[in-house]
Amino acid sequence: MGNEAYLILTYFLTGLISFCLGLAAYGWLRHPLGQIADAQPRKEWGKILKKSFPISTIVLALSAFMSVSYSDGCPARPYERIIADRAFMLAKNQQQISATLSALALGVFLWALIIFLCLLAIQPGRVETRSRDEDEGAAVGGTDL
Repeated sequence: MGNEAYLILTYFLTGLISFCLGLAAYGWLRHPLGQIADAQPRKEWGKILKKSFPISTIVLALSAFMSVSYSDGCPARPYERIIADRAFMLAKNQQQISATLSALALGVFLWALIIFLCLLAIQPGRVETRSRDEDEGAAVGGTDL
């Protein structure tokens, strides 16, 4: 296989891996997010969350994959030098997968923040605090009369 064919093959395989990583992140978090979205007091919020989650996860993975540039630095690396060096192409593929995983980790964090805000919206003011006396009474086996 020539270097040009190798570049094309590895680029598309790496893109497919990035797409599959985005799908895996979506599949892993789909059910918990769906349950939280269904519990929203406003049903339209839940629909927006459910529809935007898969799109954002997959687009995030693919945009991180495409953000890696094969032309290093200001003097752009010519195409002939890129296809002449398989180690360089392999390093760029590794950078693409690394960028995808980093972006998905950031995306999961951002969705966790969104879910946290949704949970706060579901139960505003339901944070119950116990007094110190109640905690000590429960610890010693006392009862509240």
